[in-house]
Amino acid sequence: MGRTGGNGHRVLKRVLIGLAIVLVVAFVGISGFAGNYLVDYALTVNDDGTLGSMNGEPYTGVQDTEAQQTYDTWVQGRELDAWTIENEDGLELWAQLYPADEPTHRYVLAVHGYTVDHRDIAPAIVPFVEAGYNVLTPDERGRGNSEGDFLSMGYLEKRDVIAWANEICARDPEAEIVLYGESMGAATVLMASGEDDLPRNVVAVIEDCGYTSAYAMFTDQLKERFGLPEFPFLPAANLVCAARYGFFFSDADAEAALETCELPILFIHGGADDYVPTYMGEELYDAYDGEKELLIVDGAGHGASSDVDPELYYQTIFAFLDEYVS
Repeated sequence: MGRTGGNGHRVLKRVLIGLAIVLVVAFVGISGFAGNYLVDYALTVNDDGTLGSMNGEPYTGVQDTEAQQTYDTWVQGRELDAWTIENEDGLELWAQLYPADEPTHRYVLAVHGYTVDHRDIAPAIVPFVEAGYNVLTPDERGRGNSEGDFLSMGYLEKRDVIAWANEICARDPEAEIVLYGESMGAATVLMASGEDDLPRNVVAVIEDCGYTSAYAMFTDQLKERFGLPEFPFLPAANLVCAARYGFFFSDADAEAALETCELPILFIHGGADDYVPTYMGEELYDAYDGEKELLIVDGAGHGASSDVDPELYYQTIFAFLDEYVS
């Protein structure tokens, strides 16, 4: 009886160990599959230029806004210029320059958001040009006319912002540059603002509806879009991203970049933003110890502050810039 019982225990132990191994392998396999899917969904640029999150639908560059209608009329007959550079990774990047009506050394480097290209931010730059700024609107890597196979939520794009700022300085050594970004572009210019080789010609930053970090943003979106918890899916996607593209989601951290920034920053966020939640803009503002200002536009959704209250939006911006741009 004792021997039979001992054998039974040993058999049961082996079965349980085998079952545990199967469960661990299944867990790792499912997590790896989910992580790979999420990286493709969020970051990978397809051959046709779309992202996985766009479901194969190309970005058309057309917005149903009054600002778009104003831009479409305003841009007719204007002489524009196209700039190209090669970035640190050997990618050819493209940008549209909107020159001011009169020669000036004032520039706005305007960085668009996630999934779109320079056409998305173009309607918002009209008041800058009319206020006497040259405005450069790059296509971020992997978007529009710029080369690239994936996005990095600002982590690598911040280096491209610095490359564009250096290009402005090479063409105009007296340039005064304002970094302006929306959404992912806002997070990107914040990350760039903390880089130690940012040209001294950059004098101020305006960020509109940027996120604190890509990891925090994806945690929120994983719940909102898929109804999934952070663990184990986001850590798995984080590891897949590092293996495939050489960076972690946690590397794209705008809030951390503020620790080494010394520029004046205007933080703008929509009060009804449920895509990059309003609290992220408030957290960024609270985290920064330098010269700063915060504008929350009541009733504005994501990226819509300039449409909901354009008078308040641009009055705040130009009053802020008057302090730092000659």
